[in-house]
Amino acid sequence: MRVIYIDGSSLCRLGMKTLLGGGVITLSSPNMNIIKNISPAPDLIIMEFPQEIYRFEAYLKFIKYSRSEYKDVRLLFFIDKTSPLILAFIAAAQPDAILHKREALQVVRETCATLARQETSERHVVNRQRGAAITPGEAAVLCETARTEDIRLTARRLNLHPKTVYSHLNNAGKKFGIRNRVELLKMIALL
Repeated sequence: MRVIYIDGSSLCRLGMKTLLGGGVITLSSPNMNIIKNISPAPDLIIMEFPQEIYRFEAYLKFIKYSRSEYKDVRLLFFIDKTSPLILAFIAAAQPDAILHKREALQVVRETCATLARQETSERHVVNRQRGAAITPGEAAVLCETARTEDIRLTARRLNLHPKTVYSHLNNAGKKFGIRNRVELLKMIALL
């Protein structure tokens, strides 16, 4: 089984190499240059949800590029906390499976093996239907707003009109059942 594992923790990266064996390439963050040089193609990409939500846009770009390079690659997300916002971000990535980091090692090994064999594993998958998928534009605005905490600066950095930024924030907020922008910004700040 050929696996790319992305996790900020060096201990988790070492643990995954030990658990799955020799075919694991570990990275601390998504790296497009690595993908360009991997041969043969990986069967599975495993990603931890980033601790800083504004980094998720880079994860989405990495996933999109990986899927364009390797048509049959599967995607597994590890999460250690769930919220409607985190699940919406993950839904935008369209993973094949989502596992909680507290799952038993045997469950992790079995799920990885099942995905690598191109089978669907629904037994230990976190319910993906709980989060409404957000659009790439909403994801970019949420990530940049989490980083800058300023609507005008977000608009300038993304080359958007501030009203477009407000529109994306409002649309994302509706998907999470949040009534106003202040609540949404508080939710972003908590992540």
